[in-house]
Amino acid sequence: MIGVLLVTHGNFSEAIIKSMELVFGRQEKLEALTLNHGDDVEELTRQVKERAKELDDGEGVLVLVDLLGGSPCNVTASCLKQEGLECVTGLNLPMLISVLEEREDGTLCSMPKVAMEAGKTGIVNVKQLIG
Repeated sequence: MIGVLLVTHGNFSEAIIKSMELVFGRQEKLEALTLNHGDDVEELTRQVKERAKELDDGEGVLVLVDLLGGSPCNVTASCLKQEGLECVTGLNLPMLISVLEEREDGTLCSMPKVAMEAGKTGIVNVKQLIG
């Protein structure tokens, strides 16, 4: 099973896991890391590397981050030389649920596409949809 690591500003990663559990239930091999004001970026880098190793059972780890160019993204990008690690930005709830649904049967190489498609598909103008 592909591990999933969420790395975000503030408590967003922890909160989105709680929201996902309301819809999809508790999940294994899913963890959150947070970056709060005053936190050490070097420590976050160490944590990303450590958690990625812990989550990887041989099928790899997909890291989902909130914002392209933000510190969680930059830290994760610096870790991508580590074997078995992929990263996608723009974390949202449809993205997370789709990745969790597909990670047993999918491959690490296919997971970024799953995440990106679900993230985009989950963005809808409801008034236009029902109008």
